[in-house]
Amino acid sequence: MLRDNLLKKGEAVTSMHTTTIEVFKRRSHIAFFFCILIGLALFSFRGTVIAGTDAPHIHDTGDKHNAHSLQTADVVIDLETTPEHISTHTTATLRFSLRDREGKTLSGITVSHERIVHVIVVSEDFTVFAHLHPEDFNAVTPEMIQDAQFSVNYSFPTAGRYLIALDSAVHDLHFSKQLFIDVTGEPNMGELKTDFSQKKTFGAYAVTISTPEHIVADQLITLKYLIEKNGLLVSDLEPYLAAPMHLAIIAADFSNFIHAHGEIPGSSSAHPEGHIHGTALKGFGPVIEANVTFPAKGIYQIFSEIKHQGKVIVTSFMVKVE
Repeated sequence: MLRDNLLKKGEAVTSMHTTTIEVFKRRSHIAFFFCILIGLALFSFRGTVIAGTDAPHIHDTGDKHNAHSLQTADVVIDLETTPEHISTHTTATLRFSLRDREGKTLSGITVSHERIVHVIVVSEDFTVFAHLHPEDFNAVTPEMIQDAQFSVNYSFPTAGRYLIALDSAVHDLHFSKQLFIDVTGEPNMGELKTDFSQKKTFGAYAVTISTPEHIVADQLITLKYLIEKNGLLVSDLEPYLAAPMHLAIIAADFSNFIHAHGEIPGSSSAHPEGHIHGTALKGFGPVIEANVTFPAKGIYQIFSEIKHQGKVIVTSFMVKVE
C-alpha cells in the first residue's frame, strides 16, 4: 500500500513537472515569435531617411519661459523623397506630410513669418546651409493646407549626413521637428573645422559678432551683430521674412537646434508674446541683437540671415558653450 501511494505521488509530481515544462515551452515560443515581430518592425524602418526624430528644439524668443512652441511629440512628420535614394548634384524633392499624435492629418496650420513652412538644411560639417519654403517653388493651395502636405526641392552639393529642420505653426503656436538625410555620391563632406573668429567677411559685408566672454548653458545671453559694407556702417537694412534677422543655431553633434530672431536694439521685440507673424521696421542697423539660451554644453554653429538692398546675406559663426 505504501509503495502504491509513493508511486502515485511520484506520478503526480512527474505530471506536474511535465505540465510546467509544457507551459514554459509554450511561453518560450510566444516570446520567441514576439521577438521576431519586433525585429521585423525595426527592420522595416531602416533607410537613409531618419524621420520624426525628437532632437531637442527651442524656438527662442529671448525668454525661454514665454517661447511659443508645441512639444515636438505633438506633431509627427513623414518625409518622402524623390528619388528615394538621394545622390549629390541631383535635384531632389522633399515631401513632408504632417500628422498629429493620433495619426490624423494636422489641422490649423498657419502662416509664420510670411511662410506656411520653413525648411532648414544644414550639412554635418556646417559648410552647407539653406532656408527653403514651399512658396519658393509653387503657390501654396488650400488643398495643400487641408492635406498638410508640402514640398521643397534641393540639390545636395556634398555626400554625407544632413539635418532637415521643419518649422511651422498650428493655431498660432510654433512647432519644430528635425529629421536626418544621408546623401551618397561625390565629393564627400570634410571634417568639421573649429573657427571661433568673431569678425568675418561675407562677400562685400564685414560682420562682427559679440558674445559674453563665457557662454554658459541654460543662461540667457545676447548676441550682438555689427554689419559693415565696404568699410561703412550699414544703417538701411531691410526686414527678412518679417524679422530683422533669422538665426538657425545647431549643436556640432546635431543634438540641439534653435530657431531665433534678431531685434533692433531699443525697439520692442520683433516677436512679441502671443504673436507669431513677426514685425520689423525698415531702415535699421548697423547693430542687431538676438537673445538666446543654449540648452547644453558644446560647440554650436550660428547661421544668421539679414537682408540688404534686396539681397539676403547669410553669416556663419561658431561658439563654445560651457
